[in-house]
Amino acid sequence: MQKQFIASVLFFFLCTMGNGLYGQKNVDIDVVKSQYVYLLTNQRDSLDVENKSEEYFILQRGKEKSQFMSLNSYKRDSVAAGLVNTSVRTSTLDLTNIPKTNFTYRIIKDPAKNKIDYYDKIIRMDFSYKENPEFNWKVTNEKKNIGTLKCQAAILKYAGRNYKAWFTNDIPVSDGPYKFYGLPGLIVEMEDDKKHYKFELLSYKNFADEKPLWISEKRMNGKKVPKADFYKGLKNSQENLVQEMAKSGFKLDAGAESLVKDKLKKRNNPIELIP
Repeated sequence: MQKQFIASVLFFFLCTMGNGLYGQKNVDIDVVKSQYVYLLTNQRDSLDVENKSEEYFILQRGKEKSQFMSLNSYKRDSVAAGLVNTSVRTSTLDLTNIPKTNFTYRIIKDPAKNKIDYYDKIIRMDFSYKENPEFNWKVTNEKKNIGTLKCQAAILKYAGRNYKAWFTNDIPVSDGPYKFYGLPGLIVEMEDDKKHYKFELLSYKNFADEKPLWISEKRMNGKKVPKADFYKGLKNSQENLVQEMAKSGFKLDAGAESLVKDKLKKRNNPIELIP
């Protein structure tokens, strides 16, 4: 019971203290032409192979840009967007009714400019960084069918991980999960060689009527920093989370503090090992 309480407190502090998101306006960056749903299976503790979690993600593609994000995170922002110009008081919201997520980032890709804008939080503050990735794909002769899609394999080394991706020319879209793009077709499946992160395409559809591809104004206006500084700040916040909690009024006894620190130690396996 105590472990469940600590997990709840930790999640609340990490994910809901920054609820200034609610009531914020949105910024339209393109229009959604197609949408793809992926399932991510990941291992957050590199030493615990039996403990894996799953979460759904969506890739929304526009005329020039695309956005990749957790489906639950997108739902949270959508609920927030729906509160704009209403009489609902955000201070009285029951946040437990809003889907939770382990991944709060937004990734906006502009392949024509070889540019990625990455948006996320560190504790309560919004941050963003720009990246011009060099994806040195090596397309192989290996082929297989995934469902009804004819796929071909490609390999890539990025941010400390070695990946194998399966892409399809049946969907001639040079895009995929997370930050990845640059292959002749859509990435249908992608996994690192340690089997810690695996993305699988579940469904896709095109839209006849165009709806906005948007991001919240609060995210867009977050502090802009170099990528290295963002991950340095993220690591520092995790190492000093108990102190940050104390500053916000979350005072824990010795036993609870030990449980929080133990839980944080098990979050040692980010997707980018070398940012």
